[in-house]
Amino acid sequence: MLWRTAIGVVAVMMALAAPAWAQMGGPADPSCKGVAVEWPADLKAWGLAAVPVTAATAPGVAPALTPGTPARVTLVTKEGVTLAVTPPKPAGEKTYAGTVAFTVPAAGPYRIAIDGAAWIDVVADGKSLDSTSHKHGPNCSGIHKVVDFGLAAGTYRLQLSNSPAAAVTVLVVPPQS
Repeated sequence: MLWRTAIGVVAVMMALAAPAWAQMGGPADPSCKGVAVEWPADLKAWGLAAVPVTAATAPGVAPALTPGTPARVTLVTKEGVTLAVTPPKPAGEKTYAGTVAFTVPAAGPYRIAIDGAAWIDVVADGKSLDSTSHKHGPNCSGIHKVVDFGLAAGTYRLQLSNSPAAAVTVLVVPPQS
């Protein structure tokens, strides 16, 4: 009888963890099949076709992302990348990294949405900027996390590191009016 209770508890825990597991790159959550995602207004662009981009492997000139347009960013093994800022989280054994750029036309709150577990740094003047918020994407959306930054007008580097995947989808979300 005790083993039946233990199995039941494990089954409930797995069912509750399934959406988070799917966002972390684990097996697809079967409960998401056929589910319409309720997109917040600022993340609706996630459903658009992603533009392919190959990340830069050194500081300097980096390919540009367009805020409001998703990009499928191809990364390189960490050994082949020189980052402008050393991330606070040490890189794992088999991970990928790279840098892209984006331009902010007006100051405001910007979000970076990503479909993988990569470390995100927004870099300006050789320094990593502090984020203002972190959260998971909507259930069943494919968005792993959303990181918010308060940015002034200007050009920034988006440094992606410690990614277990060689490519990630990224969306720079401009302020909503």
